[in-house]
Order: sequence, then C-alpha cells, then structure tokens
Amino acid sequence: MNIQKIERTAEGYLGNREITGGILIVRRGREVLYRQAWGYADAASRKPVSYDHLWRMMSMTKPVTAAAVMQLAERGLLDIDRPVSDWIPAFGSPRVADDDRYRGEDPFRNRDGFTPDGVVTVPASRPMTARDLLTHTSGLEQGPVGQLCGAFRGERRTLADVVEHYAAWPLDFDPGTQTGYSPQAGFDVLLRLAEIVSDMPAEEYLRKNLFDPLEMESACFFPSPEDLARTVALVRRENGDLLDVTEDGEVYGHLAPLGSSYTAGGAGLYATAEDYDHFTEMLACEGERKGVRVLKPETVRLMRTEAPYRKFGGGCVWGLGMMIRRDPVLARSPCPAGSFGWSGAFGTHFVVSPADGTSFTWVTNRTDLNGSSSYISAKMEELVYGE
Repeated sequence: MNIQKIERTAEGYLGNREITGGILIVRRGREVLYRQAWGYADAASRKPVSYDHLWRMMSMTKPVTAAAVMQLAERGLLDIDRPVSDWIPAFGSPRVADDDRYRGEDPFRNRDGFTPDGVVTVPASRPMTARDLLTHTSGLEQGPVGQLCGAFRGERRTLADVVEHYAAWPLDFDPGTQTGYSPQAGFDVLLRLAEIVSDMPAEEYLRKNLFDPLEMESACFFPSPEDLARTVALVRRENGDLLDVTEDGEVYGHLAPLGSSYTAGGAGLYATAEDYDHFTEMLACEGERKGVRVLKPETVRLMRTEAPYRKFGGGCVWGLGMMIRRDPVLARSPCPAGSFGWSGAFGTHFVVSPADGTSFTWVTNRTDLNGSSSYISAKMEELVYGE
C-alpha cells in the first residue's frame, strides 16, 4: 500500500470533479493501517467531510442483513434450507416466467403495459429457501421480468407490505438453477424473515444484535432530522461537473420516502464510515470485535466460502450475502484469492482478505458510479492491494 499514491489519487478525483468527498479506512486485523477523509459533505457549503457524516450505504446493507439472518440460524431459529413459505405463506406456490416476450436480445421491448400477473408462467420445480436468497439464486428479481416487476412494490409503508407484493412476482428462473443479482427484493425478504423469527421489528433486532454490540452508533434506517443534517449530499456527474441531486428523487427511486416504516434490507442503511468499518473489522476477525462476538468463526467462514458453483462473473462467486473473488486473475482484481465483500449503488465498497488479514472500507455518494462496477472502487482495490 502506497499512501502517497492513495492521497494523490483521491486528490485527483476531487480536482477532476469526480467525487465531492470520500473516506478510506484500511486495516490489518484489528490494527488501523490508514484512515483519511477528503473533500466536502456538499459542494454548496464546502463543509469538510468528517467521520461524523452519514452515507447512504445502499447495497452494502445486504451483508448486514445476511449477518442478521446467520445469527438467527446459529441460534436455531431459522433453517436457511427450509422453504421461505414456512414463515411467509404467500410464497407457497411460486411460479417461473415462461414468456417469450421477455427473452432474446431486447427482453424489455414489451415493457409497455407490463404487469406481473400478465406474464406467462409455469410452476416452480421447488420453493425458494433463505440460502437461495443469500446466494442470489432464488430467481426473485433476477432477470428482465423481475426488473420490470420493480415498479410494483406497492406503497412501501412497511417491510411486511413490500414482501407481500414480492410474493406475487413471477420468478425469472427456478430456484437454485441459475444466479444473477437481486438488487432489492431478495434481501428485503431475508430481513422480513429475521423480523418474523425474532418476533422483533427489523431495526430493533439489528440495533440490539449488531449495531450496539459493534458500536455502530449512528447506523440506522430511519434518519432523524438531525441525522439528515449530517448526511452527505448525493451527487451525479454531468458535463464534467457534480450536480447535487439529493432532492431529485434519485434516492427514493430505490427506497421508500422518508417518513415510511419500510426497513429496506437490500439497500436502506445509513451509517458513518466508522460504523461500517466496525462491521468490516468484525468480518475480518471472524465474527468478533473488541472482545464482543456477534457471529461464530465457522459462520463467517461459511459466508465467505459457500457455493463455489454460484458464479457471479469471471472469477467471482456468491457466498452468503457476499461476493467472493475465487480467481483474482479472471476477476481482474488485485485482491488476494478468497477476498470477499460488496458494494453500494452510490459508490460505497468494502473488501476483506482472509489471506493476509487486510480489509478496507471506502465511502462516497455519487449516483452514477454503478455499484460494484465503480471504477473508483476498483481503483481503491488496486491502491490497497496492488504493488
């Protein structure tokens, strides 16, 4: 790790108007190797980014949801291989899309007038399980039909409301037969399972069992007015400049409007960089942080090794709520083999390397960085793990 190169690169992104601000925290095990904040919380006020600022973690919510589900599995409250319908009966008769209108080179050509109940379907060969959801092999929201169904989430008043709507969606493939990526629905269902088996509202469960034990003091799904005042601006790059789009609906196209009670297990977490770094540290230390254990070592190992046949892309596979770099050469990644983590739609990113104990958490909030495909996240991997 070349600290001077990291700082030159970050300053270059600021100077080129590619980010408004960001924070990088690098660890080896429990030791902080590097910690730095750059830029501004918003371009208008030019208030410097601080470690007290909140960021929209988006899909970096998914590993947190996965950790909650695996805690409940450890406690014998949830068998991840049982059908989801054992807890949510609405998933009891899943059907799979079998409709030529949504296949081929342009599967979205018939989007006009689309409704979930208008899709030709056949019965699924088996019900979906929590393991299918954790490994993105459920078929729920994992192809063109699922993406078109995204407009039919209902009013999103509560997590329970949303999940009932998901149960009416056709699956894109039979559970366990293919893989892909479920941007929201799969992990919403998982967090709803956690609510049901714990008999506790989702955020209350997470607060009691993850956020408080890990000292994730600011992590939340329903930010207060004071929290919103310290949440960084959301920006989009256009014509070489960064536009503030915080109020333009680019958040709430993904999430419910503020004031709802929808705890979005796929993308709803707000947190500081240090909050999420505590979660990253826990995973790097196989379930424990500062003497407080929230997961068994064997559970974390399972999360980062499960399902080598569930291929996400070249050299990468899905674990339980994590992407694993099985073959870094094929993945075109400088991260060591076995490294795992995930990203958020607005540029957040974390990686843990069991091979050398190194991990990092990176945060920024720009809407057009394309999540796991963010060139800035890829550069952070190169800077931390490269020569």
